[in-house]
Amino acid sequence: MTQFNWNETARELAGHVGRFSNLIERGAVSVQFVDEDSKEVPADCPLVIGVFGNDNYWNDERARREVELIRECLHDLQADELGFGISGSGTTWALLVGTDKERYQTAVGRAMQKELLKADLDDIVWGAWRRVNEATTAVA
Repeated sequence: MTQFNWNETARELAGHVGRFSNLIERGAVSVQFVDEDSKEVPADCPLVIGVFGNDNYWNDERARREVELIRECLHDLQADELGFGISGSGTTWALLVGTDKERYQTAVGRAMQKELLKADLDDIVWGAWRRVNEATTAVA
């Protein structure tokens, strides 16, 4: 597989989405990698989705628990954690999730697979957030 610096990419994603924290709290976004020379997607690059949250990761235990819950769901999606990063401010986290794009033979099939993974991860990140916050409310 192409050697990406997944953790650095996740950190950069966290920094980027953190700039829009007043617009969206958490979610999932498609990530596309393109070779700078050929302008093509590397053949050995997996399908990648970025999952993020603007939850003050370093200072809020709930944010760290939210990430743990998301990680626990990856196996069921037949997906892997590729990288994890936190913005320079420590408030935004991003998790890169990848899956084998070879399960589908056509570009349309791979695009559908990526959109389905993105939708599943968006549901998972919001579900993890609700679960963590419901547990906190129940304790209080």
